[in-house]
Amino acid sequence: MQPFRIRLDARQWFKDLRDQRVFKTDFDAFYFCFISGVTSKRKEAVPLDETAELVAYFPDRYSNRGKLLVGLFLKSELELLGVSMEERREVHSTISRLVTPEAPNFLSDEGVREFNKYAHGGYEQLIEWFDDRPRSLETFLRRFKRKVDQAKLNNREVEIDGAQ
Repeated sequence: MQPFRIRLDARQWFKDLRDQRVFKTDFDAFYFCFISGVTSKRKEAVPLDETAELVAYFPDRYSNRGKLLVGLFLKSELELLGVSMEERREVHSTISRLVTPEAPNFLSDEGVREFNKYAHGGYEQLIEWFDDRPRSLETFLRRFKRKVDQAKLNNREVEIDGAQ
């Protein structure tokens, strides 16, 4: 079973929040990277030696939200692949390839690899959104929310323009 993996440079970027014990685990940093990646539809392949292994499940406070995170992943992945929800066979085929319902993280090995790519790309997105690494959670969260909201708005505008 494939584990979630965090980029080593992302781990370092969130160092201050981890040192202040605001982030209890590296999965907290992984989460923000992932949300940035799925929101901006940005994926990045990173060599294994540039990442650190996390866990193969959604830990602690993420355990109740694992299915929601997988849903966000599937929505972004289907959109990135250009699969419409009306294409039932293609939707089913894609989900079957990426999801393993009995797995602790609900994902197949391929699904975890693609999920990780959103986190890796999300870290690149965070670097673009922020001038410097986060030093306090309050400041980071306010700016993060603004950037995510703006990215969602930009995605909607692209969808509307593409439909016309």
